[in-house]
Amino acid sequence: MGELMAAANEVGGEELREVRFLSDYRGEQIPAGKKSIAFSVAFQSAERTLNDDDAARLRGAIVAVLADRFGAELRA
Repeated sequence: MGELMAAANEVGGEELREVRFLSDYRGEQIPAGKKSIAFSVAFQSAERTLNDDDAARLRGAIVAVLADRFGAELRA
């Protein structure tokens, strides 16, 4: 878990204020050999108000690095 959070912090940079682990789930809705991990992220800039596009860009960067390094997939 620590490696996932460290990667998120690395790519989120200064605008990523917090990453919190929420849950680790394995069950019927999750394919065999996989698990669902939920995180809460909070973004904040000391220089300006972030908008939805900023948050989407930051979230996309986090998802991309987790996919690249760990094979993670964003569940819809």
